[in-house]
Amino acid sequence: MKKAINYVILILLIGTTLWILIDSNDLSDLPSIIKNTNKIFLIVSFLSLLLFWICDGYIIYKMKKILSVDTNFISSMKLSMIGQYYSSITPFATGGQPAQIYSLVNDGIPLGVATSLLINKFLIYQLVVTFYAIIMFVFKFKFLYDKSRVALSFIILGCFINFLGIVIVIGLFLNEKLIKNLLIKLFELGHKLKLVSDIDKAIEKLNNSLADYMDSIKIIKQNKITTIYLILITTLQLTFYFSITYFVYLAIGLKRISYLDIIAIQSLHYMAISFMPTPGTAGASEGGFYILFKTLFPNKILSYATLLWRIIDYYLRLLISGAVTLIDYIYQKRKKLKPSN
Repeated sequence: MKKAINYVILILLIGTTLWILIDSNDLSDLPSIIKNTNKIFLIVSFLSLLLFWICDGYIIYKMKKILSVDTNFISSMKLSMIGQYYSSITPFATGGQPAQIYSLVNDGIPLGVATSLLINKFLIYQLVVTFYAIIMFVFKFKFLYDKSRVALSFIILGCFINFLGIVIVIGLFLNEKLIKNLLIKLFELGHKLKLVSDIDKAIEKLNNSLADYMDSIKIIKQNKITTIYLILITTLQLTFYFSITYFVYLAIGLKRISYLDIIAIQSLHYMAISFMPTPGTAGASEGGFYILFKTLFPNKILSYATLLWRIIDYYLRLLISGAVTLIDYIYQKRKKLKPSN
């Protein structure tokens, strides 16, 4: 039932967003704009998405190796695509990791190992994406202040929320007991404010989660060189992802703005919408793109650029990762039904 509600919300948000973008613009020039779109740059933008996936699969592959899990690159790519799909259809992208843990356990990997693998990957990703965006925020602050003050507060809030998460992670590295006590105090405050109904259950869940996190942190500490290597790969992965917008920009025939400017703004766009609760950040992504890039794309093609970017960034991702997830589901079902010798 919950999954069906997510699908309905997602379809409604996509439909509403497309209608607003199309209705607010004169479509008389659209046929000529589509005709003049550079198809080679569109292919390169899709290749950027493909390289983002490959990096993600490779990171999972290396994580498995660290944890001594028998694996190959194809199975790691499959796991990556399953995570991509469920992250795309759930609020806050919360469905990706549980689906990946389920898939790993289904493949015979112990629950503790599967959880540790995904937590390690999450910690590294959050570390990189937060500092990536903060560096770009400093780099592009004048532009944001002059051109996109409406989006500035959302970007600051997104950076702050993610930075707070990193502070907690670093705090766990340095002093687990201190961070645990602070979180318990927050739960107690939430209980007094009627935000947390069952304080004992919340603290028990916190203890279990912290135990998993600490196991993962120990693994990171024990594999410093590999962790640094994975941080670099994750930085490259994010750069591929943010580059999609630049190649859409070139595909439309624009050349005025530099590559670094585009990926800087796109990384901040990513941070601004990261805390939006809609499935796949539908609606928020398109609205944020429209606001942040309206000074970089001419007004008459801004809606077209938004749709083009979203088709590659989201709809293609949803379609391809969904197909991989479906094929794996059918394969696993047949495998279970197949009689054992």
